[in-house]
Amino acid sequence: DDIEFSGLRWLCEASLYASVVHRRGLHTTTFADAFTLKSEDFANCVSKSPKCIAKVYRYAAEFIRYLNRQQGNVDVDCTPLSLAEEVCAKLDGSPADAGANLVLSSPAANPETIHKFMDELMAKSLSEQKELEKALPMAFGELAEVGGIYDGLNMQDERRRSLCAIISVIYLLHDNYEAFTAQQSEGNRLTREQWLDIQRFVRWCEFSKEMTHSVIVLLAIRGIGKAPALLQAMDRDSRSPEDVVVMLMKTMTSKVPSVEALRPEQVAMVEHAIEIHRSFNFAQLLQGENTPCHIHGLQEMVQRHGHTDFKFYMLSLVAVMCGIFGTKSLNGSLFLDRTNGSSLLAGIHALLWVEQASPSAVYWGYVGERAAMLGLPFEDIGDLAIARLACLTRARREDINSLKEEWGRLGRGDRDLFMQHLLGDGIHCPTFVLTFLPLYLENAKRNSSVGLYRAFLVLVELLNILTSNGYLDTAKSSVVTVNFQDIALFTGQVESSAVFMALPGHSTFLPRRDRLDLVVSAKHKEQSSQVLWSDDPTQEMRVLLRRMDRRFSSVSREIEKLGSKL
Repeated sequence: DDIEFSGLRWLCEASLYASVVHRRGLHTTTFADAFTLKSEDFANCVSKSPKCIAKVYRYAAEFIRYLNRQQGNVDVDCTPLSLAEEVCAKLDGSPADAGANLVLSSPAANPETIHKFMDELMAKSLSEQKELEKALPMAFGELAEVGGIYDGLNMQDERRRSLCAIISVIYLLHDNYEAFTAQQSEGNRLTREQWLDIQRFVRWCEFSKEMTHSVIVLLAIRGIGKAPALLQAMDRDSRSPEDVVVMLMKTMTSKVPSVEALRPEQVAMVEHAIEIHRSFNFAQLLQGENTPCHIHGLQEMVQRHGHTDFKFYMLSLVAVMCGIFGTKSLNGSLFLDRTNGSSLLAGIHALLWVEQASPSAVYWGYVGERAAMLGLPFEDIGDLAIARLACLTRARREDINSLKEEWGRLGRGDRDLFMQHLLGDGIHCPTFVLTFLPLYLENAKRNSSVGLYRAFLVLVELLNILTSNGYLDTAKSSVVTVNFQDIALFTGQVESSAVFMALPGHSTFLPRRDRLDLVVSAKHKEQSSQVLWSDDPTQEMRVLLRRMDRRFSSVSREIEKLGSKL
């Protein structure tokens, strides 16, 4: 219904905090003034006043939570003033509001303390876990348990991950196998052979005292970028943890005093590593989630920043992964055990060729090494596709027979389309990168109502829709990123095979600035707990027709091949 009003009124407040679909228009019946505020301008304004960042963030989060609880029963374009007052009343004076005065500061850096720490570290006289746990916060104030920036942002878990990453990299540089693996289980401890392989990599990195100091600073401040309050204060076009850290380094150095103790060339090295971390996701490579195109992008950055900075980046990414389980223990690396070490070393072996080999050789070299570990052949394009699929499904040796069986159940047309996606390089052949695809497949394996075969069928159907809608044809680059997070979470929760199989007809691809978001409709999400459910026959017929079309197209191609041979 139309709403008529006079006097002061603000509209569409939700668009300041989230992406919304407007359902109303606005026109005047007499002379009036209208003032607009863009979310980017609002975020930029808030970012200039750190004291109000947390309060605005909590208000926005509570505001959006309220709208989500209404499940579409509230007019997002005309939210009442009473809603804003209700949210403010809820936050004012509450225990959570005590965090509004976030301490975005850390103890000042003391050059003498840092110099002494680094001398003892390089002399290996400072190597015990308890000693390091005590000495690191004294030299690098961000890591202080009380009074550091992690403490002020209520991010003690990230502080521990940073500490664990630093302690682990020190053990790597000191060649201290016993300390590094102290908390790992005997049955899955990193082997001596793997350790020797890692030590060859560490020697290749050729870390000097200055590089060691720089990597400690990088690891000490990297986790700060994950602070929700700081992320929300950034422009939408630069809202990543790495962007937050760079912003702090450039404009709010007093908040990260360890950076002030670095020389300009050290600061540049840290910034270059952060840039590479932002652009190239090593974890995605380990899961087969990205493509040779991403290796090409890494090569361009390495060429721009140089060999030494590449070595610095490589050791820093290993250190970051070592600290993943820092919330459980600071005594060595729980994460980098024998199983995870195998994948990590395969990734390192591949990236060591970045400066010499082609992007495809680097990428498929990694997939090939993983295939060898799993006992998979790696000779023709079919082998390559299954090997990448094994990475995406996080398969172990005992999973391979089941994976091959589910792959073989696909019809020829479905398998051809799936293989085309798996082999796309994003350089010579445009392709889609499906983020959260490994999570989607993992949840499918764990959910007895889904399983890998159904997950493959739905995935092929979604790929067909993407291709048919021409997203690759109209894209500005040869890689189109599609965010699968929503469907991955739905896959883990759905209790009906029929509800899951109907996903393609009840999902929408929403264009964002740099990606497509695949979103499951709210109505279909409500059906996730339904065991007995049937879809609209029209939707079922559309899926059936598309599947038949793929099958006939595949058969036609085979007939054409036979005809050309005759």
